[in-house]
Amino acid sequence: MDNENSTKKTLWHQILGRIFEFLLTPLGITVLTDVKVMVEPPEADILLLKRFNQNWTTEQQERLPDGIRDSAAPQILIEFKATESLKKETFIQAAGYEHFYKHSQKLTDDEIQTFVLCAIQPQKANREQYGYHIQVQPGVYQSDNITLEHITLISLNELPDELHNAWVTCLASKKLKRLNAFNLLKSQGFKLIPKPFKWFLAELWQLISIKGDDDMALNLSPQQIKEMGQMWGDVLLPTIPLEKRLAGIPLSERLTGANPIEVMNNFKPEQRLAGLSLEDLLAGTNPIEVMNNFNPEQRLAGLSLEEIEAYLEQRKQQS
Repeated sequence: MDNENSTKKTLWHQILGRIFEFLLTPLGITVLTDVKVMVEPPEADILLLKRFNQNWTTEQQERLPDGIRDSAAPQILIEFKATESLKKETFIQAAGYEHFYKHSQKLTDDEIQTFVLCAIQPQKANREQYGYHIQVQPGVYQSDNITLEHITLISLNELPDELHNAWVTCLASKKLKRLNAFNLLKSQGFKLIPKPFKWFLAELWQLISIKGDDDMALNLSPQQIKEMGQMWGDVLLPTIPLEKRLAGIPLSERLTGANPIEVMNNFKPEQRLAGLSLEDLLAGTNPIEVMNNFNPEQRLAGLSLEEIEAYLEQRKQQS
């Protein structure tokens, strides 16, 4: 794919990849949007999800659509068709990506599964000419063609309106399906995700909410896709109270790069010393200076009568 063409069309696999990055990276799944399918290959317009656990966790499944969430394979290749109808080259390309990637990574058939996600709902006749007669579940099809049976077809417009599907059906070609998806994300999904991801989805919705059915034409460069959501952060962040901005951010990250003296100047002496052991507090101090802060009763508290008498006898001998 030449660079000139890549700047003139929206790389929808990168938008889908950005969604999966926000969703899955915090759950331990690696998401790659520029995948090398051979040792010395061109990079492919395909996504790769890599799971490191034996099975999907419940939390991971809540963020994956039907078909993918049901796969036992630890590595998932996704060919996303946002603006194109199914054609022979779609499956040749997907099969080629899988073949070369599988051999370059020395994977078995069970260790990888390939999916074609189609934003435009395929016509029944068009779908079935490639053998996709078997409906595993609504919107998920398997082919009975021996050369394509390892490639699962997912039709976004046909997936049920459920939250785990909404993360991808927000990119479906039918306007009503997109609307249902964004309503689900707003009512149920937003409470599960960090603010930058909400801003990304809000900006994405602004771009595609005005589109009609089967109209997904956008003109976004890879850099623009990467920067989506940043504008919302710059606009909204000043209006958010500081304590809410910092909520959920570990203290170690908040203090990264801070000047220790400037930090400590915000605390009272008792707050600075809270949590330190007595040994830590007295480390490096002069014992005489320490004892001068106590009256005779306090100095002798805790000593036995024998210890006091032994000390007095020692002082008599020294004098």
